[in-house]
Amino acid sequence: MAATDLSHVPAYLIGTLSIALGLNAIFRPAAEYPRFGLPLEAGHQALPHQSSCVSPLMYLKGIREISYGLLLIGLQSQGQEPAITTLAAVMACVGLADGVVVWCCGGAERRQKAWGHWGTFVVMGAWAWYRNSP
Repeated sequence: MAATDLSHVPAYLIGTLSIALGLNAIFRPAAEYPRFGLPLEAGHQALPHQSSCVSPLMYLKGIREISYGLLLIGLQSQGQEPAITTLAAVMACVGLADGVVVWCCGGAERRQKAWGHWGTFVVMGAWAWYRNSP
């Protein structure tokens, strides 16, 4: 099996992981806060199926992650290689921005979680750069 035969694996793997993270944010939003690096916000009404109060923004975060995953899988299945590279670069920038938000808003006890987001920036950015290299 040639190395190029495996070139589709990262898109499917990262796409599936992204969908899983999105589903976790939607079905377990209170648990997603500490995983992401933000404090659970006070003052939001609990939804009927939730035992604690979460911001609706956590559901939007889940939808964002699922969208990225579906895009990666869909673009890979269509053979849209340049679009996958562009999406990887966008996902890298989102990781950078997420890290800044966690660093600034997560509180001192969660600040180390920003490094995970910045790791995503490095990995996705390196993947986009590699895909764009001749």
